[in-house]
Amino acid sequence: MRVLLIGGGHTHVVALRHLARNPVAGLELHLVSPDPTTSYSGLLPGHIAGHWPRNTLEIPLETLCNAANVTFHTTEVTHFDPMKRTATFANKSFFEFDHASLDIGAVAAIDGPESLRTLGVPVKPLGIFADRWSQFLADVQSQSLPPHAAVIGAGTAGIELALSMKYHLDSLKMDNPVRVSLIERADAVLLDGTARLRKLLTKALGHAGVAVNTGASVTHASNETLTLDSRNRVPSCFTALATGARPHAWLAQAGMATHEGFVVVDPTLRSVSHPEIFACGDTAHLGFDPRPKAGVYAVRQGPVLAEQITRLAKGEALTIYRPQSDYLKLISLGRRRAVAEKWGLAFNLPGLWSLKRHIDLKFMKN
Repeated sequence: MRVLLIGGGHTHVVALRHLARNPVAGLELHLVSPDPTTSYSGLLPGHIAGHWPRNTLEIPLETLCNAANVTFHTTEVTHFDPMKRTATFANKSFFEFDHASLDIGAVAAIDGPESLRTLGVPVKPLGIFADRWSQFLADVQSQSLPPHAAVIGAGTAGIELALSMKYHLDSLKMDNPVRVSLIERADAVLLDGTARLRKLLTKALGHAGVAVNTGASVTHASNETLTLDSRNRVPSCFTALATGARPHAWLAQAGMATHEGFVVVDPTLRSVSHPEIFACGDTAHLGFDPRPKAGVYAVRQGPVLAEQITRLAKGEALTIYRPQSDYLKLISLGRRRAVAEKWGLAFNLPGLWSLKRHIDLKFMKN
């Protein structure tokens, strides 16, 4: 049985780890990804804050593939036909498969002027974002640019980034004053969070000195300034776009059933319209039990996908994926502190940052 894994997302990484430990006879696995490594989202805020070096984020896909006896293709898919079970790669090679799995993540949903689309730095892909941040830091340290940055989007990811960026820039102790702004179109930050978590994070933003602009949209972006619809100007030489996720455009062209562009899957993680195709992580929409786009769901789907591939190879019935109803959210505050939320309860206790560090580094070690 020939299986093509498209994308190096968290689900595929975890699935490969399981398949490496539990090899299956008669299974021919291939992974296609344009990069030899993939970045782990859990460690990104710590890296932006300066706690982890850049290479700490990286998961070596090629090494993982070798361990799992998987053929690795360093390219990307340019055409995908789920009916014919074929894929065309950017290097012009043609690939036929029995089953495929899609875990290509998502891209930033940018709703703003063309100048913002040009100058803003989307949080996804994570690796590109981290590299752009490193270049900005180098420019600040050489005094080529002032330490002025902004984040568009005040969800959990945007707040984490703003706090991390402010902490790192403050630690450089530059003569030029540090300015980090958070810009949100809605009238409050973290609209999808509880009132208690919103209060904790709002307090953290104020304590860190992050300027919060709610009920505001960017109408124009230049190299050093963002102009808001209020005509106020926000200094920014590095503008992060944490504005939610949208699917890769080619998914809609593949002819599969989608919801807002994401592949709709059933409880086995198979496409509801093309059962030979699996979709996971941010690529999938759980039509049977919708969940937000969060890395924890992608990671939990990894063992399930590995089990499905194993069962298909053995001719057995597939298992059922049941997403957890809630999970522990650990949100970094930039400095070595974190807040947590679960079951609608939010709390700020010593040791939460150490717990987050332990969970993230354990994932990478495994």
